[in-house]
Amino acid sequence: MTTRGVATLTCQEVVELVSDLFSSDMPPEVRALVEQHLLVCPPCTVHVDQMKATIELTGRLRTEPDAPPAPAPVLDLFRRWQSK
Repeated sequence: MTTRGVATLTCQEVVELVSDLFSSDMPPEVRALVEQHLLVCPPCTVHVDQMKATIELTGRLRTEPDAPPAPAPVLDLFRRWQSK
């Protein structure tokens, strides 16, 4: 999307790009567009922060030996979502 000749992203586009935001696969120009959107969109900023926290917490579950194993269906759903 463009606004006054400047490329912008919609909230839906940002949501679709969230998983790429946390990897090195995102091209720098797309990352810049996402970051610009987050500067002016509090709901998307909250969404990205929640996803970041979720990823960090699930990362800890895999490394903490005392953590109970996650139920298999939940892990399967997460892995399918992460692979998209």
